[in-house]
Amino acid sequence: MARLRTPFLICENQFASARKMIIRFFVALVLLFIPLNLIADTVVMIGYWPPTNEMLRPWSQNAAQNPGGWQGQNWGGYGHDVYSFFPEFPPDGNPFNDSFGSNGYVGSTDSDFRVDYQDTSADFWRVMDDLNPTAVITFSWGGSDNRWEIERLEGGHSGGGSNPAFDWSSDGSGLVGYPTQSSVDARTWDAISTYRNGNQLQTMLPVDAIYDATSLLGVGNVFIDETGTSGNYLSGFLALQGLYYNSITPNNLYAGHIHVGSGLSINQANLLTQTTLTQVLLGINAHAIPEPSGLMMVALAISFSMRRTRQ
Repeated sequence: MARLRTPFLICENQFASARKMIIRFFVALVLLFIPLNLIADTVVMIGYWPPTNEMLRPWSQNAAQNPGGWQGQNWGGYGHDVYSFFPEFPPDGNPFNDSFGSNGYVGSTDSDFRVDYQDTSADFWRVMDDLNPTAVITFSWGGSDNRWEIERLEGGHSGGGSNPAFDWSSDGSGLVGYPTQSSVDARTWDAISTYRNGNQLQTMLPVDAIYDATSLLGVGNVFIDETGTSGNYLSGFLALQGLYYNSITPNNLYAGHIHVGSGLSINQANLLTQTTLTQVLLGINAHAIPEPSGLMMVALAISFSMRRTRQ
């Protein structure tokens, strides 16, 4: 015998349908506001003179600089995308046989991160604003030996008197050889104005983990510079930008600088880079394991309620 659809049953069915729609709306709303730290973060690595530009090629999205293709997506399976930026040195890739301040020495005019204060400042903040990285690792040439020198401190330079620009050595490039207030990003100026005359920033890299892991490779001379800095030329300038960015960016967990000797082969430097990057990614993941948020628990409760409604 067919069941009669009374007005009461019709209203009950309509109410149940409306209830499901309302529940689905609130589930979508809750999920919209769940913290996004479950989404892949980005890591940025920046190089300067060889071998630091050569060792970072696999993570560059620039096809001209990395013909083999970008390898940074979910690098190592750790859930984060890695990007690299660095200059080129015409005509032969060796800046050390070119005159001070020339394009061969500071980098070609169409390169990112030329060894030039104005160019570095503009490129650094463009990349930070575009990618909002969770970690920034900067590298530069540290000498003709085989060092992998993890810097503990940056900034604190003096000598410029009332003008922080003159705490830094001239880059010999272009019309303005110093990081003057009118020629660099306002955040760069704040960094070099604040962290001078002994006021320093400490590295935010997982230094001990990097040291332990890279030392085990038996490649190069791995050590931590506990008291010095990256200097008052472009190495220290770039390094300070990274640590300053960390200091003003809540979601940036790691930043720091490593000096690399050109006595290392490209393959050795790349292996040390991969090992360093792995430790940073492991550190990010250790920070990023979220406890269930209140909103997540509400979403799960609503979802369970929907399942019971259907039964």
